[in-house]
Amino acid sequence: MVLVDIGNTFYHIWEDGKIYNLTNPKKFNGDIFYISVNERKEKEFLKLNEAVNLKNFVKFDTSYTNLGIDRIMACKTIEDGVIVDAGSAITIDVMQNNVHLGGVIMPGISAFKKAFATISDKLKKDFVDIDFNKLPNNTAEAISFGSIGSIILTINYLKKNKKVYFTGGDGKYLSKFIDGIYIKDLVFRGMIKTIKEDL
Repeated sequence: MVLVDIGNTFYHIWEDGKIYNLTNPKKFNGDIFYISVNERKEKEFLKLNEAVNLKNFVKFDTSYTNLGIDRIMACKTIEDGVIVDAGSAITIDVMQNNVHLGGVIMPGISAFKKAFATISDKLKKDFVDIDFNKLPNNTAEAISFGSIGSIILTINYLKKNKKVYFTGGDGKYLSKFIDGIYIKDLVFRGMIKTIKEDL
């Protein structure tokens, strides 16, 4: 079985328990299941593969209009908690008693960096490690504090007394700042649960 999460930047692949990313699609053998948030990449993938779109089968309790299928899959295995999927964009969703209460979307860490670069060449800086107990004393620290700080503040505001679950490319990094659990394959776990229960 092969699972494919077609994102804005990469094809995220789960194959025999191994997870890896592809920039371009390839042909797979066996049973293939996928989700997609990128129509162009999805079309390219389907030229090479016959696959089942899990979006057509998933059952999920939410009143959020047009909730992305990637967010649904990340949330589907969490009964109660806050799910942070930190990729090209950062999504923060709240689950309670298997019901999705809502969530927010923020720029991803790389999007923050790109935004600063469009303002001024002087703001083209790599992010640095920051200590939230100290005021920044240089530009790199200042933009790092402002960007990462806004993400952390939003998560803390939404989490209240709930446990936080991180996933996505920058999930492990963000989990350093908040007591939470990093689960690399959270979206794929949701896909597997959908195949077992809903398909």
